[in-house]
Amino acid sequence: DGPTLLYSTMRPNAPPRRAVLASACALMTVMQPLAPFPTQLRASAAVTSSDLALGPAISGIGETIERRLRPVPKNLPRRRMDLDFAVLLMRTSYQVADDLDFTPMNDFQRDFFLLRQDEWDVYREMMPSTKQGDLSDPSYFDFISFCQYATISNSMRSGRTLFNELIDANGTAVVISRNPAIADNKELPALQLQRVGDSILNALADKYPSLAPPVPRNPTAALVQEGVSKIAFIFEINDYFLTSRVKLLSDGLELTVVAPATQWSQQVLSRRGDLSNAFEAMVVQAFLRRCSIPATYVTKTSPTEIVHRWSWPAGLLP
Repeated sequence: DGPTLLYSTMRPNAPPRRAVLASACALMTVMQPLAPFPTQLRASAAVTSSDLALGPAISGIGETIERRLRPVPKNLPRRRMDLDFAVLLMRTSYQVADDLDFTPMNDFQRDFFLLRQDEWDVYREMMPSTKQGDLSDPSYFDFISFCQYATISNSMRSGRTLFNELIDANGTAVVISRNPAIADNKELPALQLQRVGDSILNALADKYPSLAPPVPRNPTAALVQEGVSKIAFIFEINDYFLTSRVKLLSDGLELTVVAPATQWSQQVLSRRGDLSNAFEAMVVQAFLRRCSIPATYVTKTSPTEIVHRWSWPAGLLP
């Protein structure tokens, strides 16, 4: 084994471990083929943003049952995603998990690889035209995002607050200590979704300054609807989904997305009791937070659409 170093004090000039590991993971994600994963079932098809507790881990016969009961992915007429956009979603999810410091990222990469390897043949049987490593293909993105979020969820269930993390091929390790303010593993799912949403929204604002929604000084229902529509449009021009609809409700808003790149994986992750990979909902929720709107949402799925319905206090917005 290599020496264990306290990274912040003993390796001040070393390249940031997160930058090194994120780059390695991004390359592995794009270049290597992988597969689906065993599951725990949820009774309801609806997922609520306020109910972010992970279900118990699935193992043994439970994995076999979960796989057999999964929805079959559909060969939907989806366009190829913008590669940079697909990488942004994957890399941001990895980076946030790394920043939360609940597992050694060398262990995460190993578990991610093994899960993809274990699941790939199963998925390929259902989607034979899917090419391993083709991140722009929505069918492959659906699969690899499922593997990523299933791995994140499993790592959170057994999250640690102090551990050694390998940072190079020579066995050099650093001691990682999680922020004591987030020592409770139960806080991790909400923090992951919140930080991913914030980070992606920032990235979209930087890349599309004329399209990204400004935060209104005095939010109204109409301005919020306009902002959510702009977010949906950016996702659409990157071919994350085919089209979308945004509808105002009496005290809330509904976003329907047609054939998103996570159509299958959102359903399977929900059934397993895993963290959701509904990127469109994470970004909309980030926008609502910036508008100081205390909103929660419920997600429902059909074979070709996903519907997110937000609610906020009655009379909050004119």
